[in-house]
Amino acid sequence: MRRISRSDGFTLIELMVVVMVIAVLIAIAISSFLGFRTRAQNRAAQATLAIAEKATHLVILQEGHIPGRAELLVLLPTIEPSIDWVDHPDSSTSPKQVSLDDDNDGTELALVALSELGSSYYLRVIDGSPPARRVVHGVATCRAHDSWDGADTGW
Repeated sequence: MRRISRSDGFTLIELMVVVMVIAVLIAIAISSFLGFRTRAQNRAAQATLAIAEKATHLVILQEGHIPGRAELLVLLPTIEPSIDWVDHPDSSTSPKQVSLDDDNDGTELALVALSELGSSYYLRVIDGSPPARRVVHGVATCRAHDSWDGADTGW
């Protein structure tokens, strides 16, 4: 009697190994994607503040000093209309919205934007000094007035 061997298909063990390899690759891809998404959401708020900083410096150069909050709320939207500029009592609610406040002395200006993950990115423009940056994660409100508290921690 002769034995006939058939090798027309895959064994169950071979199929399970392939499925496990695919599952591991998918798990790695998903974790990488979520990390990229988190960084992109935070970078959107930081990019908005970088644009806001440039627009603010342009206004300061044109005016020769740091204008008051009311004047800035009129001038800044004409220079940078892609940003929704709000006064300091109002919170920033998105990466494209910047809350601003001044120190009433004409020497400092605070800007803040909220990332989609709930982090507030603060930027203080100080006359004659480099800007100070600070990030606060998971805040209840994201108002420019809150930026006067705390040290420059950068972001």
